[in-house]
Amino acid sequence: MAEALKLFQNGQAQKKVIMISDGEIMMKTEEQTEESSNLFTKSVAEAKAGGVTVDVLALGEKIEEGETVYPAAAATGGTLYELENGECLKDFAGEYLFHELGVPARPIGKMAGTIGELQIELPDCLMERAGIILTGVQQNENLTVNCEADRLEVLKGSHYTVIRLENPRSQKVVIQMQSEMPMEVDAYLTAEYEVTLASSHTYDSDTQQAKIRIGLENAENRNLLDGHLSKEGMLVLVNGEESRYEAEDGQILLSRQVTEDETLELELVFQDNFGIYFGNSVIDEEILVPVVEEKEPIDWFFWTVIACFVAALLILIIFAAKKRKRISPRKKMIDDSKMFLAERSFGGTDFYGKLQVYVIHNKEDIDFPPESINLFARCNRDVITLEWILDTCNIPLHLKGADRILIRPDDDKSIVIKNSSKATVMKGRELLIRGRSYHLYYHEKVTFIFDQEDAEIEVHYKDLKPNER
Repeated sequence: MAEALKLFQNGQAQKKVIMISDGEIMMKTEEQTEESSNLFTKSVAEAKAGGVTVDVLALGEKIEEGETVYPAAAATGGTLYELENGECLKDFAGEYLFHELGVPARPIGKMAGTIGELQIELPDCLMERAGIILTGVQQNENLTVNCEADRLEVLKGSHYTVIRLENPRSQKVVIQMQSEMPMEVDAYLTAEYEVTLASSHTYDSDTQQAKIRIGLENAENRNLLDGHLSKEGMLVLVNGEESRYEAEDGQILLSRQVTEDETLELELVFQDNFGIYFGNSVIDEEILVPVVEEKEPIDWFFWTVIACFVAALLILIIFAAKKRKRISPRKKMIDDSKMFLAERSFGGTDFYGKLQVYVIHNKEDIDFPPESINLFARCNRDVITLEWILDTCNIPLHLKGADRILIRPDDDKSIVIKNSSKATVMKGRELLIRGRSYHLYYHEKVTFIFDQEDAEIEVHYKDLKPNER
């Protein structure tokens, strides 16, 4: 119980622990039993204070005397479920997952017999991760999954299989399974999306109509309206009331009559039966109605005098310009090469220089020697990642999100870095904003800090000497 509570983070909206137990707290001696019971009571109190709900799944006949785990459910606002034996657990799991917890899941097919195959079409490839849940009697040693994704993870059991796809790159997933005994497998799909909203508007004073646009992107700054949300699974609420909308140019378009200054609360409600959406789905848009001033009569005499004065001034300027013997050209002093660029296509640009990699700190305090990668000689790709750099340098650090730190070449021999992970990236003392692209020139360095893995990586960008090419 104490270890389970350590897994939660303060920002989580819902915190729940599911405890499966025979009910009793019984150790070898009375002193050990009392100590264990006290620790359990303390953990339950911490769960209650932290807003953690504990559901207890009690197996077997309920114990009426002695120290038990049953009170944890009532103390934290959870539920006590009594199951006759362990066999009942497999039938209860699906009911608990989809109905009690309300996990969104869409049925996507069945497999029966000794040989089965499922061909699954994902709704889109804009999700952070997709989960395929196989429930029912199965012998899944001979299980194969064919798909394109950044990462594939399979968790197997005798009555379930969970297939997790990190950032799927193609919509088609093929699952094949063979068994010596007949299978009865039901398949469900669930997906997780990260949502970022942005809004803007224009106002027509003649019709008093405000046209409101809402942009919807995922963690990789890809438009979520390019996927299934353009056709289904979403409502738009304005100040709590459903509003009609259209999808136009990759944005949500609303029209609203506004006669005075107003701040609108725009909320997206996702209604598909398989998606879990993280991020803020509510945004405020302030609409200021411009003041229309009454037009005064035009003073034609005044403007005629002004026009004549301007014309005379222009004639004097032209005359003075012709008499000048020399006009020195002005030089543009702004160095555009140092400006941050918006993300664009890098096709056809080669890498130059080399990278020197230093592991400043890691959780295990392993002293890794500095490593170097000759990009000019070894890298013939358009985009590399921090994960690729660590693998190439044989640095066995598995850092969550390293595959989402992108490095691309630019035509001025610099490299462009974009951080789409939750890591902290510093260029000198400058914090690189997540989702933005930044240049790195020769003899500059960046530092990557991964808080969860307690690791710090430093990468220097160097020019190649003639003898290194």
